[in-house]
Amino acid sequence: MQQEVRFSSKRFFLTLMLCACSVILLQNGDVSQSSSFAFNVVCVAVGLFICFLMFIPAAVIKRRTDADVFTLLQGRSVSALRAVAVFYALYFIYTAEFFLLPYTDMFCKKYYSDAPPCVISFLVLAGCVYAAFKGINVITRFGIFLFAFAMLTNVLIFGGSLSSLNLANNSFSFEGDPADFLKNTAYFITPGFIAVLFACLSSYVNGFRLRQTAVSLLLTGVKFICILFFVCFAVGAYASRQEYQSFVLSRVAHLGSFAGIESFLTGVSTMSVFMITSLVLCCIGKGFGKSKSLPFISFAAAVIFIIHLAAAYNQSVAMFFTAPLLFDSLTLAAAVIAPVGCYWLIRRSSREKT
Repeated sequence: MQQEVRFSSKRFFLTLMLCACSVILLQNGDVSQSSSFAFNVVCVAVGLFICFLMFIPAAVIKRRTDADVFTLLQGRSVSALRAVAVFYALYFIYTAEFFLLPYTDMFCKKYYSDAPPCVISFLVLAGCVYAAFKGINVITRFGIFLFAFAMLTNVLIFGGSLSSLNLANNSFSFEGDPADFLKNTAYFITPGFIAVLFACLSSYVNGFRLRQTAVSLLLTGVKFICILFFVCFAVGAYASRQEYQSFVLSRVAHLGSFAGIESFLTGVSTMSVFMITSLVLCCIGKGFGKSKSLPFISFAAAVIFIIHLAAAYNQSVAMFFTAPLLFDSLTLAAAVIAPVGCYWLIRRSSREKT
């Protein structure tokens, strides 16, 4: 089996940061409409701080053993490795659906209404199978291009929205109740899935520093706050009556006679979901020792597509796979409980041998 070439952790965190930005790009009424901008900023800060805490178990394992949860168990406990691989496979299938479902819904409702969601998901998954087959090194190199494209998109959207800013559209006062805080914070914890990607793929990276995690989440928070600010003060109450508020913002933005910025946002959303799903397939393959195995990667993608097909025709299935609280709970288990359990198991077996 062909081995992955190690690469810089800075490049990896750049990729993870871009994956995390899909959370705000696909936001669709997940943030309470009765809470003020200042209140939402606090929710972003609390949510991303919890995400930072989720990185700590995997970061400790990486610093002490230079391994991830899969390589930590290799050659030591076959049964534990299989159980962990199954758990993470189920988690990553859920993660793929959590982003793929709203993406295809937004694409078909807001950008190209003639496209069936299942056709879009099939095309995205087909590309992801090829990317996962080529490996994480190639995916993260693609992240450099996406970063440049995302920066251009940010300039166009935020710069094009300046002329529409009206501070009377919203308030800087601190308005929101405990229920709003729980709802908003739960949504802004969902970027914690990148901590799980790190926990499963960190053995491929060199030069890891914990501050890279903090910087990536800080920049992610800045992106979230900028989107929330312009949605509140450039679009105002109109945004609360529409689906996918970030997409609405891209339609409002214009630079002189130049419009059509929603095409750029759709492009960034597409590539972000593409990268998430590709990394998910890499993680599933690595857990079962099938990295770069085209048949296995294709099988995992087929499972994701079948679930997506079921969700397209059953609203209950779609709601199950897009529930932020459930996703946060699974992420907590995958980012904290499972790595701590694996590390404790290895430490205990090492002590027993000595």
